[in-house]
Amino acid sequence: MTVRRALQQFSALTSLAVGSFICLIGQVAAASPAAHEPVGHEAAEVASEAVHASEHVVHHHGITWFNWPNPEDHRVGLAYLLINFLVLAFLLHRLIIRKLVADNAARHDAIKAQVTAAQQAMSEAESVLTEYKRRVDRLDQETREILEQARVGAEADRQRLLTEARAEVERFKAQAMAAAQREVALRKQAVENEVLDRAIARAEELLRARFTDADQARLVDDYAVEVVNGRPAA
Repeated sequence: MTVRRALQQFSALTSLAVGSFICLIGQVAAASPAAHEPVGHEAAEVASEAVHASEHVVHHHGITWFNWPNPEDHRVGLAYLLINFLVLAFLLHRLIIRKLVADNAARHDAIKAQVTAAQQAMSEAESVLTEYKRRVDRLDQETREILEQARVGAEADRQRLLTEARAEVERFKAQAMAAAQREVALRKQAVENEVLDRAIARAEELLRARFTDADQARLVDDYAVEVVNGRPAA
């Protein structure tokens, strides 16, 4: 049974109970004296009939507590009305209200459980979102640190390569300069040797052309004299 159907039944039973109570009240009111007395001929007839009826029936007026309608007294006891109302109220509570309260409590518990689960899920989602943001921030920080380290490393490598290149250039220059100096020294020595050889050859040619037998004999005599005198030849 849904809540809407329960409410409809509750409304129907409530209307029935109220109608029954009004009906019983009407019966009590009917047993009371009339509010308006008839006039004229009709009043006379009613009075005559009342006189004859009074000989056989005793009229009862007012409210009674424990009376059940009968030919002598059509009034309904107020206690029966109250008992009827209490029975109807008990039936309403037993059949409808208790069910509504139970359904409402179950629905309340279900909604409370759903709200608790939703709050827990929201808390977990917020925790996950916070953790995700923290990881994203940490990833951004690590990315910046990696980029900074890469930049510093690249700059250090560039400076190192430049230094090594300059040192290599200087080494190549020194080696080239040393090789050039050795080559110049060798060429100079070769030129000097060639010039000396040519000078010696030219001097020999000149000596041969100008040195006669008389000069040769004179040189031999001079050498012999120096040997005799004990002086080495110059």
